[in-house]
Amino acid sequence: MRGKNGLILPVMVCTLMVVGILVGGVLRYVYHGTRQTGMFQAATRCRLAAQSALEMAKTGVVSAYRGYYISQHGLMGSNFLNWFSGATSTYVGSGSYSYSAPQNLSLGGCTVSVSFTDFDAETRYPQSETITMRARAECVSANGIHVSRTIEETVRFGIIRSPVFDYAYFVNNHGWFQGGGVTANGDIRANANFDLDTASTVNGHCYAAVNAAMGSQGAGNINIDGGSSVKHQTISAYWTAQGTRARPTSPTSATGMEWTQGYDGTSSLNKKQQVLDMPVLGDLSSYVAIAKQQNGTVSQGGKVLINNQFSGVGPSGLSTLSNGSTAVPDKGSIVLIGTQSNPIILNGPVVVDGDVIIKGYVKGQGSIYAGRNIHIVGNVTYVNAPSWSHPDNAPVATANANRTKDLLCLAAKGNIVLGDSSSSSWLDSNLKYYISSSFVNPYTCDPSDASIGYPSTFNGNYNANDGGTMINRTTTTTGYGRTARQVTTYSAASRKYYQSTVGNLLSDYADSSITRIDATLYNNHAVMGKLGQNCSINGSMVCRDEAIIYNNTLSFNWDIRLGSRSQDGMNIDLYLPMTIGDPQVIGWREVDDDDDA
Repeated sequence: MRGKNGLILPVMVCTLMVVGILVGGVLRYVYHGTRQTGMFQAATRCRLAAQSALEMAKTGVVSAYRGYYISQHGLMGSNFLNWFSGATSTYVGSGSYSYSAPQNLSLGGCTVSVSFTDFDAETRYPQSETITMRARAECVSANGIHVSRTIEETVRFGIIRSPVFDYAYFVNNHGWFQGGGVTANGDIRANANFDLDTASTVNGHCYAAVNAAMGSQGAGNINIDGGSSVKHQTISAYWTAQGTRARPTSPTSATGMEWTQGYDGTSSLNKKQQVLDMPVLGDLSSYVAIAKQQNGTVSQGGKVLINNQFSGVGPSGLSTLSNGSTAVPDKGSIVLIGTQSNPIILNGPVVVDGDVIIKGYVKGQGSIYAGRNIHIVGNVTYVNAPSWSHPDNAPVATANANRTKDLLCLAAKGNIVLGDSSSSSWLDSNLKYYISSSFVNPYTCDPSDASIGYPSTFNGNYNANDGGTMINRTTTTTGYGRTARQVTTYSAASRKYYQSTVGNLLSDYADSSITRIDATLYNNHAVMGKLGQNCSINGSMVCRDEAIIYNNTLSFNWDIRLGSRSQDGMNIDLYLPMTIGDPQVIGWREVDDDDDA
């Protein structure tokens, strides 16, 4: 008996020791597992907090950058990159348009700080800058462990083509396709209601925006006279019916490839959209600087007509008036008339201080900025126009060829006026109504437009005097018989918003009708006037107000080279107002950051 008791005791002691070891191991495992779990949870919180801080920083930089862009009236060029100069590890921007990165921000139970570690102007993207951003987040886990994580992103910021040029027709007011003969081969958009009719054809999408500034016209509705839908064509019907100036389709042929921003055979009505900001032409001195930087010219027959900027003697040829005044109204205005054998040659951006009167054949690629109005007094025709086959089995080759084809952008601080506005028949009762305050909603004007007579808030009456003058020519006969002779005198007369500074000289250049405009039309105020029978506008029309009287039919053929996402427009400098693009992340990594146990 005694021997057995002596054996049991050691066995029990050993058993207890084994159990203790096992329990201790389990406790240590649970302890370390709990510790690790707490660390993992804290690390996850830190990563999420750091990423959130980076998103906040990207949004903040873009917001400040966009404010600067708006203050510069949507200019493009190297001056945008100046915004990044003088940046520090936590600060970027210019004056009131600046952004300070968050420091010691409490976010999701973590403390987060963001720093800028590198700035680089990219040579491949000359209108952009990359910023390397680093966000470090720290927190203490539930069991008291200090954890930190650091995330780094390289982000591209820059300016892109304004999306207003993604549309065949864009108005910063209410839009209207009515009269039974309008076709759009491209998307259309208004920053208010859009009025359509069932006889119109929209081979693209229609957008209307909610805009409180437009009153009842700003509800964001699409109203259709005579029904609930507008016509659009299938891709096969589009191939048959539309000419080579209409944009390509997607797919480009029965077996062809998809084409970004090509017509896909559908047409949707998109109501209640957000307002799409329209850039305005502000102080043209910045555009003069760009014109000089790019050495922009307009020439004809080997003679340079505009070398960066035109501010010389106008079409009247006068440096003084009959009364001796040197304030000649048409000073700084120019007439450009191209023929098929002697076209107007475009080469980059140029600025004209006054009005531009233009018609005829044009060649090359460039933009003409006018300090006031642009008067289109006849057809404007590309010598080497872009074309898109329908269908197209070689779309890449087509796009490559079109990049070198002619491209004219006409941009006016005032209005783009179609036809002979000096003729007594031009301003009939219909057109008069559409450019009056009873039809046009009042709107806020850019302060720089005060120089051409626009108040801070314009009442919409383009038929009113703008406070400026135009030149008028008067021819009288003196004497009798053999002594009779004609005497021509010039004098200044009051001017209306739609009229040209060249006054009644405009009729010397105007054709009887306009049936084709190869150009992108952009201006701060209105596109107005009269078009001839079955006219086509090949490019894009972007304006505040639209008052066009057309004859029989009117077609808008969007030039896909203008597209902000289009392959067709790659490597083409449009020299038009641009916009701030969304930030692009081109590099991401988690930086090694030792945990403090």
